[in-house]
Amino acid sequence: MTTRAPGRHRAQVEEEDASALKLGAEFNNAGCLLISEVKYLLENRDKDAPDTAVYNKTLDYVKNFAKFNTTDSASAVRETLRREPALTQFETAQIANLCPAEAEEAKTIVPSLVKIDDDRLQSLLDEIQTMRKFQS
Repeated sequence: MTTRAPGRHRAQVEEEDASALKLGAEFNNAGCLLISEVKYLLENRDKDAPDTAVYNKTLDYVKNFAKFNTTDSASAVRETLRREPALTQFETAQIANLCPAEAEEAKTIVPSLVKIDDDRLQSLLDEIQTMRKFQS
């Protein structure tokens, strides 16, 4: 907590807390990509890809952890989650990247999801699991 000197006005520094969606000022208006979308972007660069350790490790990471093989399946997941107006971009990305199977699991790994009814959340998760299972 920030203390104030008498006669001085200082902005208080807000503590970051992902469970309460307090991600820091730099993330207030930032969009969130799915790991599958990052994989597509890195694999389909217009220019030659850089041959650096960071680029190569990032590409390896997204290849290992992407849950959806095509841009169509990633887009379908994003559209499915957009139907729930209470979800933020951060929550949408977390659900799509982690693919929890149960509402309780989703709320454990993304605590801010407590605002969504279990049945509604479970319905969304079931749709995503089906898309993942039948993606081409």
